[in-house]
Amino acid sequence: MSSQQSFVVISGGSACNNIARAFHRIGSNNVCYILGVSDNGGSTSELLRVLGGPSIGDLRSRLTRLIDVCNTNGYSAERVAIRELLSYRLPSNGSEHELKDEWAEIVEGHHILWKEISTEKKEAIRGFLTSFNFEILKRANKRFNFCNGSIGNFFLTGARLFFGSLEAALFLFSALTGVSEPTAVVPVINTNHTATIAAMLENNDILVGQCEISHPSIQSDRQNFCKRSRQNPIDAFSQLSAEQEEFDAWNTPTSNSNIIFSKQADEKLVSRIHRIYYINEYGQEIYPVPNPKVISHLSLKQTLIYSIGSLYTSIVPCLVLRNVGNTIAQSPNLKYKVFLLNGTNDRETDGYTALDFITTITSALNESQRIDARRAFYHSSSSTLGSPPYYYPPFPDHLFFPSPPSAFVTHLIYLNNSSIHVDVHAMQKLGIQCISIQGTCSDHGEAIYDEAILTEALQHIVS
Repeated sequence: MSSQQSFVVISGGSACNNIARAFHRIGSNNVCYILGVSDNGGSTSELLRVLGGPSIGDLRSRLTRLIDVCNTNGYSAERVAIRELLSYRLPSNGSEHELKDEWAEIVEGHHILWKEISTEKKEAIRGFLTSFNFEILKRANKRFNFCNGSIGNFFLTGARLFFGSLEAALFLFSALTGVSEPTAVVPVINTNHTATIAAMLENNDILVGQCEISHPSIQSDRQNFCKRSRQNPIDAFSQLSAEQEEFDAWNTPTSNSNIIFSKQADEKLVSRIHRIYYINEYGQEIYPVPNPKVISHLSLKQTLIYSIGSLYTSIVPCLVLRNVGNTIAQSPNLKYKVFLLNGTNDRETDGYTALDFITTITSALNESQRIDARRAFYHSSSSTLGSPPYYYPPFPDHLFFPSPPSAFVTHLIYLNNSSIHVDVHAMQKLGIQCISIQGTCSDHGEAIYDEAILTEALQHIVS
């Protein structure tokens, strides 16, 4: 029975890494991970500032974790060495000279991290690190900051720029590390451009970028980080007529303060998040098309997992995209749609109950369906009004029928020591089955999942 199971997991980059093995034990490695490409913190923030492109930090984090999870033929010194190399970060507190010296040792192949890696794999990896270094040198005027730099991120970026394709870079990473089909790591949007999310709060303030929403940098301006003012519309498109290195349509600081941030920051949002949406570089809302592989896996896999992690910056950005809501609600193969409730609330969900989490998931997926309905309406209006139409009539809300929570979530798994309140009766009234499992505690005293116990719970659901 277990060999026939398949999973599609919507998650962020770090939280899910600790429970990934549970899906593979049941699904015999037939697991697809869907991850967002809008993170703009840590090492990724400097890559975005200097080179642009999509965020690859979460993708790299999952792939390096899977080196161990997917390893069924025993450990080898080389496999461990590759994992250590691609997981390695340059120091966060070294001088510029020291950081560049260590980076040069890695690029030139002299660093101790290369010791157990065979010559052919060493030269393959080093080739793309060299390519990345060349791109940095071409932009020397931007003074790339190697502080806290991830070697795995540098490798993926070098490969993406060389191939001109994010998915080609991911394929190369997977091939070199032994992460092979049926396991897949899929970016929710297949793009070579930067994807940016924004959060509108209930008080109408707007936060731009995942880092500002979820874990503002230590150096950020504490008085102004919650409220952004748009650029004068007359000035907003001046970048089209002249290159302005320091131009920013959202009036954000030109220096990079996101390299070092704290996920344990205790500063709360001034208001709850109302909605998450994607924006272009001028702050205008856009509606990206998801990676076709996302729709394919959601259509073909048997079990959908909404993983633990940041609700609004990891999970929701994968749900509000076009055709995602309809696919999850209508897929004939998705028998189980399981939401894993976090053990504790964070900055994004302060004061939330389990019902609030489910409501957020439902709203995001209904928003996806509503975008599809609007697009179909505008398409029909275009045909009726002629091409091109001078205006589009407002979308009539009575043409959209939102789906109930049970269309998107069938099971809720939560920890018996969770600090988040779960109203089991209310969940059952929504058509969602609740399953309580034993949790353990982290070093900080927070409720966390035990991989073996989670495996048993999932096995019970899908059997």
